[in-house]
Amino acid sequence: MSLGFVVGVVITVFYYQTLEFTIITISILIVSTYFKPFLTVLLGFICGICCVAAHFILFYSFELPEQHEKYAYSVDVVVEEVISTTPPQYVKVKITRLEDSEYSHFRAPYALLSINFTQPIHSGDAFNAQVRLKNYRSIKNFTVFDNQLYAFTQKIAFKGTVLNKQLNIKSSQKSNAVSAYRVYVKKLVNNAELNWLYYTLLTGDKSLMTFEHKELMQSLGLSHLLAISGLHISLVFGFCYFVTRFCLKLVKPELNQALNVSIVYSAVGFVVAFIYVYLSNFIISATRALIMLGCYLLLYYLAKQSLRWRSILFALVIILAINPFSVLNPGLYFSFLAVCIIFIVLKQFPLRGNSLLANIRTLFIIQLGLFIGLLPLSLYFFNGVSLAGLVLNLVAIPILSFVLMPALFLSVLLGLLTDWYAFIVLYDFPLAYFYQMLQAIPQQVRWLNAGQVSITTVVLLYSIVPLLYFIELRLLACIPILTLLFNYYFTQTSLWQLNVFDVGHGLMVLIEKDKHAFIYDFGPSYFNRFSRVTSVLLPYIDAHSLTVSNAIVSHQDNDHAGGVAHFKKAGYATSFDYFHPSGVYNDCIATTIDFQGLSIQTFAKEEFNNSNDNSCVVKISSANHSVLLTGDISKARESKLIKQGHDLQSTVLLSPHHGSDSSSSVEFIEAVNPTLVIHSSAYQGQWQFPSKAVVKRYNKINAKQYSTGDVGQIRVDFYAKHLELSTARGAESYWFIKD
Repeated sequence: MSLGFVVGVVITVFYYQTLEFTIITISILIVSTYFKPFLTVLLGFICGICCVAAHFILFYSFELPEQHEKYAYSVDVVVEEVISTTPPQYVKVKITRLEDSEYSHFRAPYALLSINFTQPIHSGDAFNAQVRLKNYRSIKNFTVFDNQLYAFTQKIAFKGTVLNKQLNIKSSQKSNAVSAYRVYVKKLVNNAELNWLYYTLLTGDKSLMTFEHKELMQSLGLSHLLAISGLHISLVFGFCYFVTRFCLKLVKPELNQALNVSIVYSAVGFVVAFIYVYLSNFIISATRALIMLGCYLLLYYLAKQSLRWRSILFALVIILAINPFSVLNPGLYFSFLAVCIIFIVLKQFPLRGNSLLANIRTLFIIQLGLFIGLLPLSLYFFNGVSLAGLVLNLVAIPILSFVLMPALFLSVLLGLLTDWYAFIVLYDFPLAYFYQMLQAIPQQVRWLNAGQVSITTVVLLYSIVPLLYFIELRLLACIPILTLLFNYYFTQTSLWQLNVFDVGHGLMVLIEKDKHAFIYDFGPSYFNRFSRVTSVLLPYIDAHSLTVSNAIVSHQDNDHAGGVAHFKKAGYATSFDYFHPSGVYNDCIATTIDFQGLSIQTFAKEEFNNSNDNSCVVKISSANHSVLLTGDISKARESKLIKQGHDLQSTVLLSPHHGSDSSSSVEFIEAVNPTLVIHSSAYQGQWQFPSKAVVKRYNKINAKQYSTGDVGQIRVDFYAKHLELSTARGAESYWFIKD
């Protein structure tokens, strides 16, 4: 039944409303009809489906009242998190009332709000406001972080803007044990050089970590040490288990002979682990590890044996019953797979209390097994793997387990009695020196970027292990290996590729040929703090292991050039040198270059009175296909291009000025005669691009039209005689998310 429940949850979350869901459901029904033992599997499968449906209806399906898009809703909110304090303030809130609908704190949806208010907002503040709300919808691109999916897992249903100029704050700072504990810990470690590390390990809160800290730890394969998870929970449990045993042996109390004292040790360890998870505010990874520990202990003491595999299955069932959409969290797969790998290794190489060398060997094999076993998942989710992590974890895990965590727990306890910062210095100084050594490790050793790995490849790789481990005819493991090789050598790949990213209102284009990239425009930046370059372009380049050869900025409007500074800062400043010899903030030159066998031509222009018409127009051509990039030119510049006699005919056209009616004249459309037209525009943006009149004009020549605001990133693969178009929302669209 448990297995059927897990299958039911997974299939429903990922495949509901698809042919796969229907086929699997019918298959289970047929098998259950002829094989009675499968009836329990069927019952669990149905329970899994019902569990997903119930959770979705109760906690995730929220709708705004039927009103005009710009209508201001009356809401009561409680601030859960302050994301940015720089005006306008950006906060995550829990909505307890939306118009006439009231929600309990347990069920209430979340929203991201922008507040143009001078008074600082704090976590725990509650207020009533008039808010311009809309359903949460983010941009969608291939192989980069999916904000909309993440928002769904966090129950973020809406986003909007607070219209009030003044707010009546009903309450302020949270005054609970979690907040008090975090304030205490922050004060305790405030003067330490690695205060961010200690604070994160003790609370699970990563607010003190900078982007550089996170990037370094991830590249070194040590980021898992910072997330309160199975390792930390087992350390807390083990530490309290042995301390309790030591104290009882020291005191030697009179106990009932029938009492299994190991239950007492385990109970104390579990209670303290629970307190640790509670003080971490029940973060998902910590809660998941606590449930797994609880299931293991219950089965061990009730069944008088470990029953490791059953404890893993039961823990998984409990986690999915609490929230079936946990299957969307990559941490779930890493956690359970890591535990399975450890169990397999310990079965073959058990720890021996009387042999130090044997235990060291076992720990090394566990680390090697974790590295190999988690490698496909790491490649799939992170597009690479840390080369240094295999060695560093052999050093870092023992330091964390036997030195740092016990020292931190002792510091917290002693800090309640007196100022024990001097004690923190004892381990802060050597650890700070060790951290400096980590920073000195060359980048090429830290992280191996392997590029994009498909889910099919991951499934085939993991199918090899059970074939080798559980089946006597191990030659069957050759089947997935041969499948991978066949897929690699016989799958047809495109000659070159056009990528038009979904950046909201703006433009960002990448041409890919033979692992080399040509970039045209860089999308918008916001509040001079972040841009689509950092959140979309750079991760995409890393994920696909691309080399940037050349780059062009069409013109200096923010929606086209906003991310230039971030791109230059990332180390790509020289990519502008050829087309912008006078500097990236000057117009491009008219020239033609060879780009990996493609012709890239920029057209000469006369000076216009506006920056839009001074946009750099670029044509990329191969033997049978071509793409025309037009920036924000208007009908005036279009007419000039036609009069200059340029060959504008192209297979694919990026509509000028995002599809504005000020562009795309009839004469220009006839001159280009595109088969495919792409509008780079925002979803329901304030200018409502593309214009209906423009859409009609392209329809008259039977051109296919796509808007990034509607379908997400658009990818066009060019082959010798044909092209194929794919969209980000079309490639990965979930039934529970409204695209």
